[in-house]
Amino acid sequence: MNVDAEKKKVILKRAIIELVLFALLLISDLVSKDLVMNRLGLSKYKQYTIVEGVFAIYPCLNDGASFSAFAGKTGFLIALTSIMTLALMALAVFNLIKKPKTSMLFRWALVLIIAGAVGNLYDRIFCDGMVRDFIKYIFLDSIFDKLFDSSFGIGNIADIYLVLGVFLMCGYIIFDYKEGDLGILKSKKVESADGENPQDSESNENNAAEDEDCVKSTDIQKK
Repeated sequence: MNVDAEKKKVILKRAIIELVLFALLLISDLVSKDLVMNRLGLSKYKQYTIVEGVFAIYPCLNDGASFSAFAGKTGFLIALTSIMTLALMALAVFNLIKKPKTSMLFRWALVLIIAGAVGNLYDRIFCDGMVRDFIKYIFLDSIFDKLFDSSFGIGNIADIYLVLGVFLMCGYIIFDYKEGDLGILKSKKVESADGENPQDSESNENNAAEDEDCVKSTDIQKK
């Protein structure tokens, strides 16, 4: 099997796996929102404790971003999320083609972030600019209340994917990143066989030539 055929096989396999994973993540987010908001007969803005002091279901609608930032600015949030999501998708496709064997940490992180972003973007577009939230982190609320005199906020499955994706991406950057990994960041420096940069070598030669000229000029003046 030649190199091109092997690379195409790797690209196809990775594309199928990541598309299936993305679809499963997105479906799980949208289905969970639909169940809580429409299928289980739960009232909005009412708390249903799941684990005492830990988690609760609290169906609500959020017209802002995380922690209600940019509340009411639906058009801005849709535009910003769309641009960022498209940029991440473009990066994923470019990386798939150029570096199909990139670190698993990077690939899974990208899929998680894109799935989470698309899940919440779907809500903003098709739910009157509102994101359907329902997971209340009671244990974090108590911590935030002591530290910041505010609650942690309500989230959803898409938010969990986003947070996990960001953590994985940080792990990739800290522990597994190598220059040129993404296929877009390559070093422009070319080292010679003995490890010396040609530009440095050329600069040294020029400096040596200038020193030699100075010596000759001094000898002429003495004569």
